[in-house]
Amino acid sequence: MSAAEPAFVDVAGRRIRHVVMGEGDAVLLVHGFGGCLETWSANQAALAAGGRTVAALDLPGHGESSLDVGSGSLDELVACVRAYLDAVGFDRVHLVGHSMGAALCLALTDCDPTRVRSLTLVGPAGFGQRINPDFIRGMVAARTGEEFQPLMRQLYADPARLTDAEVELAVAAKRREGAVEALAKVASSRYAGTPSGRQLRDVAGSVPTLVVWGAGDAVAPPPSAGELAREGVSVHVVPRAGHMVQVEAADEFNRLVGEFLRHVG
Repeated sequence: MSAAEPAFVDVAGRRIRHVVMGEGDAVLLVHGFGGCLETWSANQAALAAGGRTVAALDLPGHGESSLDVGSGSLDELVACVRAYLDAVGFDRVHLVGHSMGAALCLALTDCDPTRVRSLTLVGPAGFGQRINPDFIRGMVAARTGEEFQPLMRQLYADPARLTDAEVELAVAAKRREGAVEALAKVASSRYAGTPSGRQLRDVAGSVPTLVVWGAGDAVAPPPSAGELAREGVSVHVVPRAGHMVQVEAADEFNRLVGEFLRHVG
């Protein structure tokens, strides 16, 4: 399947960059902190080829989307993603979230469960584990390729997997006036609870849930074996992969998620 070109859509007064491809059941891919829709460049077409409409977006304050993040809170981002679903006509959706994006997907599921068909959580934040604080602070402060490279190498079990293109995207995003301030607001938010007062990790399993973690994740380390075991949750820890497991082990990731989505139906 050929790649679709990113476009912009108005979402409740914000200009949101996104890309949509395929036809069938709706799937939304939500990147993590400091990321963009290119996070899913090794996955989107493969998932769409399974007979799905797969969308990926730049969250507010990220990529080329509006830098208006409001308070920067998780609730604010959830409200934007819900409005995005309305804008593109996704009534019910399979959510796939990476890191902070996974926390966002959990919070959205808690506040609007009838809209979510399934959850795929990739190296998720908000599960109670300690997120590498130096990485977050560094991603806010970095401006140049030389500053980004050592930070972004931490995303991979094999640091050589980091590409110049990824670094260039991160640098370009920071060149926008107001980008640093927007990212700092998002970084100051906490990803533990939902608007209803539940812990994010307790939302997993309320709809069919797949958790995919890289065994070598140095940003959001996987919990101990069995810690996430509960009805409705399937956990896969992928060896020789880090926080960007969807890139570093793309074939395995696409197979796991494709099989999960087919099973959920």
